[in-house]
Amino acid sequence: MKITPAYTAPILSSTQSKVNVETYEQSVDRYNEGKHLEALHLLLDHLNPEFRTKYGNTDGTEFHIPHGSILVNITVRDGRVLIEADFLQLPEKGRVAMLRQVADLNINRLMLPRFRKQGDRLKMEYGCALSQSHPHKLYFVLRNICHIGDRYDDEFCTKFGAKRCYEPRITPYPEEEAGRIYEAVQQACRETLDVVKEYETERKYGYAWNVVDTALYKISYFAHPQGQLTNDLEKAIDDMDKELPVAELVAKGKAFLEKLLAMPREEMADNLYFIDTLVSTKRRSSLNNVQENMKDVYQEATEAIQAENYERAAVRMLYKFYEMYFYNDVQDDLNAVAARALSRSAGKPVEEASEILYEALDNIMEGELDADDDESLENLTGAAAEAMAGAVGQMQQMAAAMESQVADMQTKMQEAMMRGDMAEYMRLATEFQMKMMEQAMGKKSND
Repeated sequence: MKITPAYTAPILSSTQSKVNVETYEQSVDRYNEGKHLEALHLLLDHLNPEFRTKYGNTDGTEFHIPHGSILVNITVRDGRVLIEADFLQLPEKGRVAMLRQVADLNINRLMLPRFRKQGDRLKMEYGCALSQSHPHKLYFVLRNICHIGDRYDDEFCTKFGAKRCYEPRITPYPEEEAGRIYEAVQQACRETLDVVKEYETERKYGYAWNVVDTALYKISYFAHPQGQLTNDLEKAIDDMDKELPVAELVAKGKAFLEKLLAMPREEMADNLYFIDTLVSTKRRSSLNNVQENMKDVYQEATEAIQAENYERAAVRMLYKFYEMYFYNDVQDDLNAVAARALSRSAGKPVEEASEILYEALDNIMEGELDADDDESLENLTGAAAEAMAGAVGQMQQMAAAMESQVADMQTKMQEAMMRGDMAEYMRLATEFQMKMMEQAMGKKSND
């Protein structure tokens, strides 16, 4: 690769998470005070501040919230909370094979919720006493139902001919935007296949693997597809990390890109639409977590540029930037730095592109995400400027550390829940609450 691939502006201008950590802390506080319904309301506000009023009744005891292609129903009645979602209507043919896979999901994918068959319909449900509806638990119940339902209903409709119980509330992309995205997918596939052909001739399979995986991340970034297309794209990305020879992984990735290249415009347009999401499949980004994830490639790019291996530096940095978007809901200030670099470096010789990308990566690693703030600091003089810069840096580090602790503990709690290790989950939940209390006391003392 001598010239970097084209950049396509994403369909979504902002990738920032709607999740509000402070509201989550308030939800836990209300639960501990015995205000269980209020805790549930704040948990929903934590996920999306608009959903409770948009999809709930006036007394806040019944909610019908769309998530992708499923509808999540939450009902509070007689001191209990019930969470359920209609999944699919069983097909006439292939229902036994489908039920086998549903049974596997019931055992290996769903944790507290369970599939239940009602006639020809399947639904996921979980219920408990309102007094036992701790926000930690309900969050993972909602996440579990949302992710399993939205992913596998498209797959089972395609594979077994199952029918939906609920018609998703979607907003198709405007025709011009759908056309722009389709052409951009075509271009990304062609560019990548051409570069891979060069690398295969030179037997540079490591480089080939990087550019294929980057293309998959990139298409997800700018197209933001839904339906079966996003399932296929996620599977292709998962396949790139399998324990197979690199040349075989590259061949699998190429086959998917060739299939995508051959997809008719109308078929792709069926998977290009906006839709509400209750629980994101991605993690909420924090500067600290991104810096930790970028640490190795930062060192690698530094050494490659020093050795004048600009191609390696550009290939690896493009891979990490697009990977960041695939796994994270990226905050606006970080998104501005990364998107600007990706746009400015596109179509450039690798030496020039690597310099642009490295500058952005260096800014991220140094926590310099706001150019306006930097310019205002330059207007200060002497000791005043140094003091201001030190204070800003210290505050950023403290905020990043707090966000990182919260994110890391939530991740560990999720892992314990997914393993079914409830003892470890409750230990982590207690530790989490103590941490939140300590931070709250710290804030009060500072006030």
